[in-house]
Amino acid sequence: MNGFAATFSTLSDPRRPNARHHQLLDIFAIAFCACLCGAESCVDRAEFAEAKEEVLREFLDFAGGQPSHDTFRRVFRRLDPAGKPSAKRRESVARLRVS
Repeated sequence: MNGFAATFSTLSDPRRPNARHHQLLDIFAIAFCACLCGAESCVDRAEFAEAKEEVLREFLDFAGGQPSHDTFRRVFRRLDPAGKPSAKRRESVARLRVS
């Protein structure tokens, strides 16, 4: 998890401060795991988070509960992979971004 966190550590959170109910790293980690398991949409990611909540809680905070499909959609729509300094990070964000 440290390598995953380091990859996204300098990425600024695109959400308004009062709209940050879930940690950005948690959203990225859930989306990444869900994509590895075949998730193709924000709804798939949210359903994955619900189905695998027990396992995900072993290494994620989940302080704000499970992110909804709307949360995934808002976060990934606001990300700009072209504006980030690392090619590896741009590639990672682009894979997770909603088209």
